[in-house]
Amino acid sequence: MRKILLGTTAAVGAALLAPMAAEAQEAPTVRVGGYFRAYYGYTQQNATSPTNVTMNQNPGDNGAVSSTGNIPGSARLGHGDFSTDAEVHVFVNGKTANGLTYGAVIEIEFDSSEGTVRSDARRAFSKKTGANIDEMYAFIASPTLGQIRFGDEDGPFGGLMNVGWVSNFGTGGAYGDFESFIVRPNRTGTTPGSVGDNTKIIYLSPQFFGLDFGFSYAANEAEGEDTGCLNSYASLNCDRAYAVTNIQSNGRSHDQPGRYNELQWAVRWRGSVAGVGLAVGANGMFSQVVRDISPSGDIRRNLRNPEVYQVGAQATYMGFTVGGGYMWGNTSFYYIPSVRGDKRMSMFFGGASYNAGPLTIGANFYSGQYAGTDAWNTSNYNADGTRAPDTVNSPRGQRRWAYSVGATYRLAPGLDLIAEYIRQEMKEPSANATPRAFSAAAPGVDRVKASVFLTGVRLAF
Repeated sequence: MRKILLGTTAAVGAALLAPMAAEAQEAPTVRVGGYFRAYYGYTQQNATSPTNVTMNQNPGDNGAVSSTGNIPGSARLGHGDFSTDAEVHVFVNGKTANGLTYGAVIEIEFDSSEGTVRSDARRAFSKKTGANIDEMYAFIASPTLGQIRFGDEDGPFGGLMNVGWVSNFGTGGAYGDFESFIVRPNRTGTTPGSVGDNTKIIYLSPQFFGLDFGFSYAANEAEGEDTGCLNSYASLNCDRAYAVTNIQSNGRSHDQPGRYNELQWAVRWRGSVAGVGLAVGANGMFSQVVRDISPSGDIRRNLRNPEVYQVGAQATYMGFTVGGGYMWGNTSFYYIPSVRGDKRMSMFFGGASYNAGPLTIGANFYSGQYAGTDAWNTSNYNADGTRAPDTVNSPRGQRRWAYSVGATYRLAPGLDLIAEYIRQEMKEPSANATPRAFSAAAPGVDRVKASVFLTGVRLAF
């Protein structure tokens, strides 16, 4: 599969480099841009270590209860907080003598860590505002043959060509920056951007009668240079790892390599009918999953290959935009591999907005079912991936949903005032008689909720 894809890409590259009408070439120019944003958020939450609940909480992501029911170090949280963020973007653009454009994009962000120390004391080993690379890629393009990108970037399924996600107000509403104010586990939303910026090669076609398409290939989930290995020997963290020991309990975290030979594709049509701007699209992602090495040395596939599909549509008329769609497939939230027998992902999303001069108001939502936390704890699975008798986890899956309303006011070019409200909830049946997520829900049900009102300013430059 990889050889076929690379051969196709080579053919497209040869076409792009074919002789064209001579034009004046332009040396690369460099422009610096980016953004700064500062928000105040008022948060109410009954998740891990929230306000106004009992202290029998576990700070882990999967909601497991300790034998004593109390976790040392739990905390009660206040409601108000400030959140700042910034990115610096470097844009390089040039033009060849035969009319091709080329260049690179480098995005530097300043939020490399989350749970770090608060001061500049000498014992501080990292800072929340440490710099790192968000996306970086090079491109070469032709107006008639399309564009090729190579580097750490979203794919056609992962954010470049999606349709139906209405997020042009506030910070994006249910897909926006409210997660900066929420303590896990219920802050993660399954949106196109959460697929990741793993290093890939991308082809984006030009439009033909309103129709365009794209595809991408990534060898694995890794980004940047080096091998990714945290040790001086091959392990799960290595970029090229396709099989590891004990994958059942270690191989499906969203921050560890779990997918390889990843393919993304998208097809989209954009046009207008009777003055109404329309867009419809379909896209998908398929990959293989890191396999398990048994004690005997055999390699087995215990997890399901991630395979996700999405369809969406939207319409714009007289300042109004309405859109929505459906996403489904073999994966759990955050696009991690799932165990055979777990619930398949099934998710609806939609939204609407209205723009009148400098003011844009809108609302959006998503509602989905996923494999849930039992996809993280796999101690009760047989070697072939089937379920063993389970007294802790439930195969009934997890539900997550969120909705929002918000507004943006353009105060000056590039300067926006923002306000929005977001409500997010997560609910999961438990095989235990006692809830694991420490809410006031009925016995046997995990339920966590969060509400965020945020307001502030965003400057794009």
